[in-house]
Amino acid sequence: MKLYGSITSPFVRRVRFLCNEIGQPFELIDSLTDHGQSAMREKNPIWKVPCIEIDGLVIWDSHTIIDYLTEKFAGNPKLLRKPEGVERWRERNLVTAADGCVESAINVFYLRKDGVKTEEVAYLQKQRARVESILNWIKSQMLGHYFTNEAKIGLSELTLYCILDWLRFREMYPVLQDPVLKAYLEFHGQHPSFQATKLPG
Repeated sequence: MKLYGSITSPFVRRVRFLCNEIGQPFELIDSLTDHGQSAMREKNPIWKVPCIEIDGLVIWDSHTIIDYLTEKFAGNPKLLRKPEGVERWRERNLVTAADGCVESAINVFYLRKDGVKTEEVAYLQKQRARVESILNWIKSQMLGHYFTNEAKIGLSELTLYCILDWLRFREMYPVLQDPVLKAYLEFHGQHPSFQATKLPG
């Protein structure tokens, strides 16, 4: 399997985590290099990571990739927790919220990187407020270090860990100053597959 993306992307990290769990080897094509970016764009018209080549298919979007791997490795005990019934829709809401949080933060990050004074732009202030609102709601949904009474990582826990660690790494939110979020990172950060996909620095 070829995986196009970077080791710093929270979206790519979800896929790397799952591959590590289920034993799916992959070759990482670094999309932060000119060669990797060009190769990814040849395969992927939306120009976003992650993107994979596997079994003669090209698949993009982390959720679609995870769905594919979940089907391919059906029965593997290391797959993510699979909620059913009402919990399935609650999980979807959690993941959508977490995705929205990091997407808002990424907007601010890249514009700040380009020299925009983000504190002076009303739209970007709204994005920062959205991050705060989402994280406050997510914290209200936690049951300890998980979102259900089943102490197993699901897509919601995986997504939250990856975005929190990215927010910390890029200094886009004071994650380590929030006792709940800090404890969540410290607890799940001991997991071997989070250790294996650790952010640089």
